[in-house]
Amino acid sequence: MRMSWLFFSLALSACSPVKMPIENEYKLSHYGVINRHHEQGHKTILITHPEASSGYDTEQMLYTIKPFSIENFAHNAWLSPPADMLLPLLVQSVQKSRFFYAVASTTTSELTDYRLDTQLIELQQNFLKKPSQIDFVAKIVLSDVEKNRILASRIIEEHITCPSDTPYGGVIAANQATEVFTKAVTQFVITTLGKQ
Repeated sequence: MRMSWLFFSLALSACSPVKMPIENEYKLSHYGVINRHHEQGHKTILITHPEASSGYDTEQMLYTIKPFSIENFAHNAWLSPPADMLLPLLVQSVQKSRFFYAVASTTTSELTDYRLDTQLIELQQNFLKKPSQIDFVAKIVLSDVEKNRILASRIIEEHITCPSDTPYGGVIAANQATEVFTKAVTQFVITTLGKQ
């Protein structure tokens, strides 16, 4: 009964022609850390600003209750588009690994040895699953700047169960997803460059 009432209220707010005021704004702030016990390297890396796939470059918090359809919560939103919030999380995760001498995040930085590009493909709360889950999908590409070639790329998918079928439950799961994602990215970079 509670779930059907939730879906009814979601549908009602999504169909309303009146712009609903945002009452709650949330951020992504969790990142994963890999502890290395080796000497800090001398290489440098530029982490570029993540891009977002069409429809995901927004502050709206998205969800799905039927296949191929995306809606947004009426009174809840992100502080800024999730792709924007991923940048400092990626920087902190890679920096704290101590694998690099320097980690840059602006294109005006000095030339670096490597570059990491990220594309947020999907971030939504999936109510087709019981309980609901956060679907987080992103593509990462690691390149050698001097040789101007791609070293490796990977698509990372995380599906995290929400602690509750509410927007805030989705926020908690989304932060768990970014923690797992950033740790996976850092491990991917270290492992790839360790083979060079």
